[in-house]
Amino acid sequence: MLPAEALAKLDAMDDYDRMLAYSRFGSDYRMSAAEVEAQYNAWKRGENVAPSTFTNTDVGPTAPSGQSANYIQDASKYRATYDPSREGKARQSQIEQAVMCPACNSALGIPSVRPIKVTCPSCMTETTFTA
Repeated sequence: MLPAEALAKLDAMDDYDRMLAYSRFGSDYRMSAAEVEAQYNAWKRGENVAPSTFTNTDVGPTAPSGQSANYIQDASKYRATYDPSREGKARQSQIEQAVMCPACNSALGIPSVRPIKVTCPSCMTETTFTA
């Protein structure tokens, strides 16, 4: 179970930073990012949270290819400035959708073209989205 001070730190963050912190807190407390998020949401509602039983030690920057994207509903609140070069700005102008990196849960801005191969700038995992 996450300590109260860790949950309070998550609560003080904005949505984007909190989403990124789930993975970091998960690795600190030997939990998955989904478990951290579930504990935070339960804590926010005032519920008691069961301790984590996550024991997965398999870590690596690989994601299965050909998977469906986990879409972000309100992409306007996420920063989409990865590359300040002229080419980078041209690519950023083509962003129409935002998805979550399946490896680290970072928000990624992508065009609506499918299939698309994406390399996450946070964890360098290469993923091909088909849907």
